[in-house]
Amino acid sequence: MQQWDLVNESSDQLRLFSYCFIVWSALFILCYDRIRLNNLSSKKQIDVFNRVVSILHGQFTFWGSLIVILSQTPYQLQEMNSSEMQFVMIVSAGYFAYDVIICTYFDLYDYWLIFHHIISLMAFGESILNKKYGHIIIFGMFITEISNLPMHLRHILGCFGLRQTKIYESIELLYFSLFLIFRGILSPVLLIRTYEDLHAPLLIKISASGLLLYSVYYIIEMIKITQRKIRSYRDRKRRNLSMYWFVQNPLLPTQKYVDSIL
Repeated sequence: MQQWDLVNESSDQLRLFSYCFIVWSALFILCYDRIRLNNLSSKKQIDVFNRVVSILHGQFTFWGSLIVILSQTPYQLQEMNSSEMQFVMIVSAGYFAYDVIICTYFDLYDYWLIFHHIISLMAFGESILNKKYGHIIIFGMFITEISNLPMHLRHILGCFGLRQTKIYESIELLYFSLFLIFRGILSPVLLIRTYEDLHAPLLIKISASGLLLYSVYYIIEMIKITQRKIRSYRDRKRRNLSMYWFVQNPLLPTQKYVDSIL
């Protein structure tokens, strides 16, 4: 990487983007070709494999953005992007391009996911090519990806029919808590920080606004889910039914869920 100039050379940026797109795609193809989950439908298997790739990307992005934040703060609004910022953004751009294609091809997407990915790709491109405002993107990536792991683990457990278990409930609680704290509190901070700079590009402002809108929508959905969970808990207590950790109690009534990125 030392001979690559990710700040000034568009050819190096495009080369890294292409390599990352290929790597993310190869990871999915490897899972798809080598692993069989016989108790799941074909579509659910594909969904699980894609979420495994998303977990890997989320962990890279979370730790990469955290390292940049800790090592390059405070950061001036008009300061040029560092090579580390460019690297994290380009790797993530490669992932988002991969994910849009996979989710569209296999019909795994919802419109909020496509909206999120397209807005993110436009913001990445704006920041990478203009070499500025990477700190805003990096901060947004940090608050977005901190809840990535429990989000996908929760959904994967649901695919295996473990929604009404204590492990599922615990992971869901962790996911909701991280989302509410970091998205609910820090998304408005990011938006204010972005609009403080009158010269910030429109796409960067749209990205920050989109992140807040996206977060508000899912916080509302989480509140609805929590309300249903409370009613379900009261019903279990009334009927003296227990929830197990790793096996679903067959006596528990079936609950309907809407499959989505949430």
